[in-house]
Amino acid sequence: MIVSLDWLADYVDLPEVDALTERLLLSGLNHESTKMVHDDIAVDLEVTSNRPDCLGHIGVAREVSVLFQHLLKIPAASVGGGELPHSFSVAIESTDMCPFYSARLIRGVTVGPSPDWLVRRLEAVGVASVNNVVDVTNYVMLECGQPLHAFDLNRLNGEKIIVRRAKEGESFVAINHKEYKLTSEMCVISDSKQSLAIAGVMGGAETEISLETTDVLIESAQFAPLPVRSAARALVLGSPSSYRFERGPDPSAVEWASCRAVELIRNLAGGTFAAPAIQAGSLNSRQATIDLRMHRVEQVLGVSIPHQRQREILQSLGFVKQESGDDVTRWLAPTWRRDCTREIDL
Repeated sequence: MIVSLDWLADYVDLPEVDALTERLLLSGLNHESTKMVHDDIAVDLEVTSNRPDCLGHIGVAREVSVLFQHLLKIPAASVGGGELPHSFSVAIESTDMCPFYSARLIRGVTVGPSPDWLVRRLEAVGVASVNNVVDVTNYVMLECGQPLHAFDLNRLNGEKIIVRRAKEGESFVAINHKEYKLTSEMCVISDSKQSLAIAGVMGGAETEISLETTDVLIESAQFAPLPVRSAARALVLGSPSSYRFERGPDPSAVEWASCRAVELIRNLAGGTFAAPAIQAGSLNSRQATIDLRMHRVEQVLGVSIPHQRQREILQSLGFVKQESGDDVTRWLAPTWRRDCTREIDL
């Protein structure tokens, strides 16, 4: 995960880069390299597979805020009330592959070059600018870790999105303009006639955003990790999206990312939000409840941490105190920390 320090500073006050990378080791984020990109500093961090929450700048900022006891500032994301009605709908036929799907429509956008600030931030983390709409989807993914996809709404057949299993041998041309043969073990996003995207992996060439695009559908969904991983490997078609979906992004980021993208697109490309948001299914957002025996902390770590400080650390990491006794405190893990299920994890 390449982190732009200029970008990261939007969410938390930063120390000197050496102090930052040294302290992040305590969170398991190993420092791979540091380089200057124009007037920005890009830090490459190794993120282990059990920490998908750190595959976005906000997740890394959350760790920094705890390690240095600095305030975390997460921007609000709201599109407000829609100004145009619509009759689009979503149906999920394969809930085992896609528990939840959300889409928002924006009409009347002007697709063109992105502003310099957006181009620079993407460039700092190794992502080439495409256009203002596509760049926003990449920006939000790199901000919060939730992948998004933008479809050219006017190139869809009908007014219904269908999430289904691919048909055996179904042909699909991806945005890299290569053709793939799909299997029934793969999940696709389709309209009434054809598949539009391989769920969680890559969109299709038929509905990609172009300079002629005026109406956009923004997809934000929860896809099951195993089908995404299997499809990406079978097709040799890995992507930044599949990399994140394979590890399981934060369920609470699905709607935040969608609203954030709509807000940014309207700011950069104009357009009008068409209400309501289109949603189907329900988010799988299981949160573990964990009992922590305070005395075990010193036994395991070999250092004494006052009980009050233990509580402060866990609360700053997003854990919510449920019950508290003399020695045992029950904690509810945040949605983005699925790696925490046992006392030893705390």
